[in-house]
Amino acid sequence: MIFLLNGLGIETGVDLDQLVEIGDFISRVIGKPSTSRVGRALLAKKRDGAAPCV
Repeated sequence: MIFLLNGLGIETGVDLDQLVEIGDFISRVIGKPSTSRVGRALLAKKRDGAAPCV
């Protein structure tokens, strides 16, 4: 939802990059993969330098 709102130019006050990092941390702690396509794509982009495919 935050990704969509950011894409529409609506200010949410939420740091999307930080939100994705927190989601990744939680997924690793509980031992379950993230189901967020946006989160996975943004993490892959950050790690690989590739464009996200969302």
